[in-house]
Amino acid sequence: MPSKENIKTYTLGTIVFILSLLLLSSTFIVGDDLGNRAAKVFWFYSILPGVAIACTPLAWIRPFRFTLTDLFVVLYIVYSLLNLPYSGMEISARAGILVLVGVTYFLFRVLTTFSSGNFVNAALLFTGFIEAAWGVGQLYGFTPSLHEQFDLTGSFFNPGPYSGFLVAIFPLTLHYALTTQKLPQILSIIVLVALLLVLPATMSRSAWVAAIVGCTIVIGYHYHLRRQCIAFYRAHPIVTPVAVVSILLIIGTLMIGTYMMKKASADGRLLIWKVSSTMIASHPVTGIGFGNFAGPYGKAQEAYFTRGDYTPREELVADAPEFAFNELIQITVENGLIGLLLFLGIVISAIRYAYRAQIYKQAGHVGALSAFLIFASFSYPFSVLPLTLLFALLVAQCTATDTPSSSRWVTGIFCLLLLAPAFRYTSHKTERKEAFKRWKNEQIYFNMQVFKRTVDNYRALYPIMKDTPTFLFEYGQCLSRTNSPGLSNRVLREAAEISSDPMIHNIIGKNYQAMQQYDLAEASFLKASRTVPNRIYPLYLLAKMYAESGQTEKAIATAKIVLEKEPKVFSSAVEEMKRDMRLLLRNY
Repeated sequence: MPSKENIKTYTLGTIVFILSLLLLSSTFIVGDDLGNRAAKVFWFYSILPGVAIACTPLAWIRPFRFTLTDLFVVLYIVYSLLNLPYSGMEISARAGILVLVGVTYFLFRVLTTFSSGNFVNAALLFTGFIEAAWGVGQLYGFTPSLHEQFDLTGSFFNPGPYSGFLVAIFPLTLHYALTTQKLPQILSIIVLVALLLVLPATMSRSAWVAAIVGCTIVIGYHYHLRRQCIAFYRAHPIVTPVAVVSILLIIGTLMIGTYMMKKASADGRLLIWKVSSTMIASHPVTGIGFGNFAGPYGKAQEAYFTRGDYTPREELVADAPEFAFNELIQITVENGLIGLLLFLGIVISAIRYAYRAQIYKQAGHVGALSAFLIFASFSYPFSVLPLTLLFALLVAQCTATDTPSSSRWVTGIFCLLLLAPAFRYTSHKTERKEAFKRWKNEQIYFNMQVFKRTVDNYRALYPIMKDTPTFLFEYGQCLSRTNSPGLSNRVLREAAEISSDPMIHNIIGKNYQAMQQYDLAEASFLKASRTVPNRIYPLYLLAKMYAESGQTEKAIATAKIVLEKEPKVFSSAVEEMKRDMRLLLRNY
């Protein structure tokens, strides 16, 4: 018959498991009426206050000890809020999410104090298994993909974030498969097999590299590889250098192979990092402001291509990214060296606490956190809510210590204080959620080009949705197509501040052309062309504008450039533009 202590342990464990699963449950939310990303965020808003309330008595039952990692987390959040690029608007949505992720981190700190976090790990592995099973279903056609161009997305909007989520769980699953016994080991092996079935099919090179690094850490500590390597070197001092060189050659060959597999994608990211370095150089200490990457990046890329010091390959792979595809670079661009050092303080102190604890118990968490950081060096996980929450959990797990805890009063009062931001940044979200739903409904009419009906509804949504670049672009188009070019340009200039999409400047240029302000139209079309120089459409519009305004020589010269230019992607639209340019030249 189970003892009272066991009953208490498993009762609390069940509560911890459920609360942890709730914090991770935004992963599973799809939400066709809101869009994948927005649905996950609004679900998170709805469940966080309740979980925060439930965790408060748990902090009293089992208080945690405050650590250096906790201090770095608080400092990073406070610094990011102070470093917001204020422009008369309310605090940005991304800043609000940052605060809530910080709250979630401390909730995980509470939950990981129960049975060394095993119940939290169980919730994480269960989440990973559901996601892997979801992906297997998509591979075999049992469940639909959530992206029209990809067969495998899990519950995410494309394979990138999906592979990142799975790869961070992979080392922890391997750790449990190697260290536990009986039922937990069997369950861990089942999850491991499910992950192995899906991860290769994601075709994510960064996820593969991250998985190898994370699993190497786990295997290294489990089998004491460092000690064995030292022993092998002492026994075979001549063979060891040959073996090391051979391994390095194999690794180098594999890296070249993975680069060549998606060369254009890799070259595109190299260009993003190169342009981002110019942004860092201009604001090295404090950065350009938290959550303020896309708009300034568009301006920086335009300046880079305007200087002319670029290669034809860079011109071909250029695009209009929302992210830096490297979180360390993006953190430095937005928050400068101060923000980067604070972020590195979070990571280094968390790993340090894991090493100071019994490392054979923490190897899975260190491997998982390392895999996440490798993946983050080639992707944008901090712009995807479930991945950000996963990072908060991994840091909390690494930070968990067996040292004497703080006072119950201290942790209890601290958790009560967490309720303030939890409610502050999740309240009044119903109005925004309804606005998102209305916008999605209006997009049907927008795509049907029913602009007269749509423009009034977009005008009503504008005060709530004005921090969303896609909405501003669509609203600006509606105004342009309903004979309001001046107002359209005002809205589109707001969009250009938070987006790098050159199409914004194309519409601005068409508006100026409609108002017969041809110099301003020319500047806008050139700006769009220089931002992403492999696109033909800005030059096509420029040639048409020159022809309309009587600038014959410029029209002919620009039309010839359009005909000679090789686009990044061939399409019927490109052929039509080239046909129009041939007709223009014949007319002249």
